[in-house]
Amino acid sequence: MLDPAEEPKSLTRSQIEDLRLAASKINGVERRGFQAQMTLKYCQGTARLAQTVFGWGRENIELGLGEKRTGIICVGLQSAFSTAKRCQEKQPLLLWHYPWDKLQNLILNMTQHLKLP
Repeated sequence: MLDPAEEPKSLTRSQIEDLRLAASKINGVERRGFQAQMTLKYCQGTARLAQTVFGWGRENIELGLGEKRTGIICVGLQSAFSTAKRCQEKQPLLLWHYPWDKLQNLILNMTQHLKLP
């Protein structure tokens, strides 16, 4: 499993298992935020160490650390492939008041100032 020298001194094996379990119970942004917080607290902010200690994916941890540092939440394509209703289906009056081209311009204007990594 883990070399005892690699484990953070402040965590017992039981606590590490509890943190793994907690992370497995949440998804998406919440999970990445939790993993980033535990990485900062117990692994000196090092994603590789957290990967070794907790068994979490390093890319996921790095993404969570980046979201925490910048405050910008990354959105995946899960919603495009899910069975959830689209915005137009949930709010049909939205497109009546704001035609699609105006909505696109509004979104573009709102997000132009964001700097993406």
